[in-house]
Amino acid sequence: MNAPTIALETLDITDTDRYLTRGYPWAEWDLLRREAPVYWYERPHHEPFWAITKHEDVRFISRHPELFSNTQLLRMTDSESVQIGQRGRVRAANRFGGSPDDPPDFVFMDPPEHRTHRGLVSRHFTPRVMKRLEDHFGAMAENYVSRFADVVANDLAEKGSQSAVDLVHTLSAKLPVAAICEMAGVPEEDWDQIFHWTETLVGAADPEYQAPGESREQTLRRSGDEWTRYNEALVERRQREGLGPDLLSSLLSGDVDGRSLSPREISAYFTLLLAAGNETTRNSITGGVKALLDHPEELERLVADPSLVPLAVEEILRWTSIVIQFQRTAVEDVELRGKTIRQGDSVVMWYPSANRDEDVFPDPYRFDIGRDPNDHFAFGGYGEHFCLGANLARWEMRAILHALIPVLPRLELAGEPELVPRSLHVGGIKRMLVRARAV
Repeated sequence: MNAPTIALETLDITDTDRYLTRGYPWAEWDLLRREAPVYWYERPHHEPFWAITKHEDVRFISRHPELFSNTQLLRMTDSESVQIGQRGRVRAANRFGGSPDDPPDFVFMDPPEHRTHRGLVSRHFTPRVMKRLEDHFGAMAENYVSRFADVVANDLAEKGSQSAVDLVHTLSAKLPVAAICEMAGVPEEDWDQIFHWTETLVGAADPEYQAPGESREQTLRRSGDEWTRYNEALVERRQREGLGPDLLSSLLSGDVDGRSLSPREISAYFTLLLAAGNETTRNSITGGVKALLDHPEELERLVADPSLVPLAVEEILRWTSIVIQFQRTAVEDVELRGKTIRQGDSVVMWYPSANRDEDVFPDPYRFDIGRDPNDHFAFGGYGEHFCLGANLARWEMRAILHALIPVLPRLELAGEPELVPRSLHVGGIKRMLVRARAV
């Protein structure tokens, strides 16, 4: 059957049901890059915005926070979600004091405030620190992959052709959760709970994460309140037992312009670190395994030459493009590709589209684990808001991929991935079933 005709006037890049059933709207982004790279997008249930789909333009906006602010809307979402977020700000102000207009966390800040808050923990994520942790991550990865391989083998022996093991919970989430929780000073017995809260906050629209009778907003409120109470108890414990070299201690001992962080700021910052530190990386690992299983010639290439692992990780990051978009607000009139973006207008940067830009990536729809250079935007478009945990994610993915090389050729997909519903920010994979190949 011929694919339906796509037109600028009718294309849809915000329908979450479409993402859930058909994946990313690659053809729509292709059309936008080709015909309207700066496109005024008006559709029901969303506030209008400029859709930015070219690599060069995403880079420009990301590197000019003096023109495009983070303080208003951070992620493009539907009107209902915006209202839920606004009510959440009111509840936070009622609980902690301050104003609903206060930024929920430091990502909602512009320079110089953003830079100052980011600097409280940035030293924990440098390449030098990651290099020191490389052997530790490697040992953890080997352990998790070994356990995963045992589960797959045992499941095959038990179920035969009906074997199916969920890669997400059995492997992909393990190292990202363990690594960020170790760095943060979270006790090991609480790691599974941290992952559960992360899944619930991201997938609150999914009935699987809702208590009986709950709405999406009630699920978000319950889970958020539980996590906040946990953070407060952990802060009290750290203060009682003494500060250490962990992330939480850095937040407690740090200051911003001579003042300590408030309890609200500490809890929000800590939650952001833990959630962002595991959510995107575990999805990239899962998507990377799928990409390699879908492209056996590239998998064979990797097995034959493990030195390709660093380049393979970069291609997986480009190929999966787990972070879908971020939003900015123009603080003054800006001309971009002949279009006038007015002061107060929203711009939304679509990272997967930028990562398929033909002007930057030769043959962009080819999965190539040796692609070099690979100037992808998996961690944002550089600039002030480049992902704080980019180095951590890279080292974790390298460790897991090295450990998986002997295992991957013996695996196959046991079905299509089950995606996280109603997500326009992270392309989350809820489950992905794999099994041992039939001999």
